[in-house]
Amino acid sequence: MAVIAFIRHGQSISNVNRILSDDINTYPLTDEGRRQAYNTANELKKISPKKIYSSPVLRAYQTAMIIGEVLNIIPIIDDRLRERELGELNNTKIDQFDHWKLRVARKELNIKGVEPWDSLKRRMVNFVESVIKEEEIVIAVSHFDPIRAFLAYILDLDDISAWGLHIPNASITIVRCESINNCRILSIGAPIITNELLSKLEV
Repeated sequence: MAVIAFIRHGQSISNVNRILSDDINTYPLTDEGRRQAYNTANELKKISPKKIYSSPVLRAYQTAMIIGEVLNIIPIIDDRLRERELGELNNTKIDQFDHWKLRVARKELNIKGVEPWDSLKRRMVNFVESVIKEEEIVIAVSHFDPIRAFLAYILDLDDISAWGLHIPNASITIVRCESINNCRILSIGAPIITNELLSKLEV
């Protein structure tokens, strides 16, 4: 059994400017994003994680480094946790009221190069399968869509059906897995680790 605490990166320049980007070395954390990461790190002390895995994308790795500094753990980069590949959408601004995913689903828009939902789910499942073997509590710092994709795998939801899963910056999403086909969601996008959640984790 493994417990995985998925952490979405803290607020970044791309979040503030509503820019989609899968670039590795652009759009760092804002001051607020760094503050969020420190707060989350202090919450994660409650569960005594053994390892931190991180997306290679700057905003996620900066978040992982802050968490690692607080927990005295050196993050391990894992490419499977990277941002969704965005193809022609990379480094473009998004409209929250006319979202590209809805336009694609309605067949109003044809965008090349966006990583398919099933591909995103597969690489996140592959990551979790490898972590389950470690039988410990680990942290995985990633991005909105990859975290949502793994939750959708557990719930058997497609991209649009999983639309309502809300994962804020620096939030804590925890799953406990006996096997890849036996995972239980314990929190989604939580700002803190409550006593009730700790009792479920039995730590």
